[in-house]
Amino acid sequence: MGDWILYLLVRLEASLFRLLPLRLSLWMAGRFGSLIYYTMGRRKTVAYAGLRAAFRGRYTPAQANRIIKEIYQNLAQSYIELLKFPQFDDAYVKKYIKIEGLEKVKAAVKEEERGVIFLTAHFGNWELCSLTGSTMGFKMNVLARFQKLKRLNGYLNKMRGSKGANVIFKDDAIAETIDALKRHEAVGILSDQDGGKRGEFVNFLGRPASTPKGVAHFSLRTGAPVFPVAIIREKGPYHRLVIGDDISVMPSGDIKKDIHEILQRFADSLSKYIERYPGQWLWLHKRWKSTPARYILVLNDGRAGHFKQSRALAGAIRKARAERGFSQEDTVIGTVDVKFKNGFARAVFDIGSFLGFGIHSLSCCFPKEVYDNLRAAYADYVISCGASLAGVNLAFKRELGARSVVIMKPNIFNIKDFDLAVIPVHDKVGASGNVVFTKGTVTGLDEDSLREYGEKLKKRVAVDKGKVLGVLLGGDSKSYTFEKELAIEVVDRVMAAAADIGADVLITTSRRTSHAVEFALKERYGKSERVKLLLVANENNFEGAVEGILALSDMIVVSGESVAMVTEAVSSGKPVSVFMPQKTNKFSGTKQEESVRNLEKEGLLVVNADIAADIRQRINHKQADILSGDMKAIRAGLEKIL
Repeated sequence: MGDWILYLLVRLEASLFRLLPLRLSLWMAGRFGSLIYYTMGRRKTVAYAGLRAAFRGRYTPAQANRIIKEIYQNLAQSYIELLKFPQFDDAYVKKYIKIEGLEKVKAAVKEEERGVIFLTAHFGNWELCSLTGSTMGFKMNVLARFQKLKRLNGYLNKMRGSKGANVIFKDDAIAETIDALKRHEAVGILSDQDGGKRGEFVNFLGRPASTPKGVAHFSLRTGAPVFPVAIIREKGPYHRLVIGDDISVMPSGDIKKDIHEILQRFADSLSKYIERYPGQWLWLHKRWKSTPARYILVLNDGRAGHFKQSRALAGAIRKARAERGFSQEDTVIGTVDVKFKNGFARAVFDIGSFLGFGIHSLSCCFPKEVYDNLRAAYADYVISCGASLAGVNLAFKRELGARSVVIMKPNIFNIKDFDLAVIPVHDKVGASGNVVFTKGTVTGLDEDSLREYGEKLKKRVAVDKGKVLGVLLGGDSKSYTFEKELAIEVVDRVMAAAADIGADVLITTSRRTSHAVEFALKERYGKSERVKLLLVANENNFEGAVEGILALSDMIVVSGESVAMVTEAVSSGKPVSVFMPQKTNKFSGTKQEESVRNLEKEGLLVVNADIAADIRQRINHKQADILSGDMKAIRAGLEKIL
């Protein structure tokens, strides 16, 4: 992209800018840079994501976009200045470039005759560094890369060499650079782009960044001091060139340590300038392309079942990356709690997101604290569960170039817009390359983790009978009413079966359980010796409670108004008996009812009014293992996006 901009400017310079005064040329170049900003897309996303990752909410989206616009303007102006190199002389440097720290270099060179390395970055107009070095009396050598447009190489190198600088290309860099340093000359090196898998990882703006090792090797082999250089465009043609302290090190005998120290010092020096002048660094480059660090953002809609599935999928990504050799710390999982001002605001956001608008444009749909958290968040992967946050998920994908993962059918949005969709079979969506179908919920459970949850729960409750029955009770929902009479009837039947087979009983309610049901349960079963756990989720819930019940139970009884709760029970591999609360509309079917019936057809559960008889009949049955099958399918889907 930069090569094409440069080519256009070369053409313009030949016909127009060469004839114009410097200030007017730069003004026009700035306007040209603004035009490029408004017409370029993909690189702006790269820059925006980098700014979000580095500064995490310091800048609003509008401020970040102004910074990116400044980058394009500065880039265009820098190219014009490069093309005008033949017109520049000592008088130009004296008038337009203020130099700070030159005495450090002169002192180092005078103390011991040796070459010197000027280490800089794609910051301000870095091309002026070689010009300034030549006018200061140094024999300059500059390392340069080949342009993708070959016709530019000769022209650019002619400009760079017009004031005496020798251009060293990558293929000859090692030998020529060392020779130049041995001749006590100066070498200018840019070292702020991704160094690939073979680079040295240093901390740069909060993330590990792969950095080329060459400059450190040159210094260690020749003893040349390394001076970090930053050139800042102050206004129009006026610049300030700042030479920092020598960052070279005395060889310690541990070359890896020495290389890391030099490169980390440069990263720290450059970071300070970027933080002060963010619009002058080339954010358009994928600086962290090779970083091992990846950020997973889980969007939480406030529904415990949805959040649990999203966290489980985030854990699956972390596990898959660990199997590829990345450490646990390399995969950072964060959460943003998302809620809309009201139902109307959510509808407005969904429509706006569907039309391509971003979170910033639709900020009025969120409470201020929610919006502030959203605009400060960064993600390489964004995960949501359920339809309500699918639009937010896609907005993150567009803004940050993140990989988007959705669990369950995403409402009005095209499922193909997501990088991965994990869909329960009962959601009935068409097959696609990005879709993974599951019979149960997404869960982080396996035999080992279930065993661990069970052991933890045993420390809280004393199950001493031969069998254990687990009861998961839900509550009122849009389509169902959960009355206390039904809750008592169900638990009475469970208690009757438990007495017959000699079983302990573990009971938990949900956040949706009404106070009337909770009170009735405590009154009737709170002092029962057979009920080893009566957990009221709205009063004293604790992490891992449901998982512990699933682990210790030989059979599970669950209310069917929550598909997530039912499929979680099924995923445990235990026999499951489902009862359905009263529908609010007796004459219409529900998604929950259909889902439960589909699972029953597959032999994964039984819907039975006579729960006691079902328990006596099936408590010793071995259910089909859908958990391992689901996770195997999910893992295969993740391989496509990691």
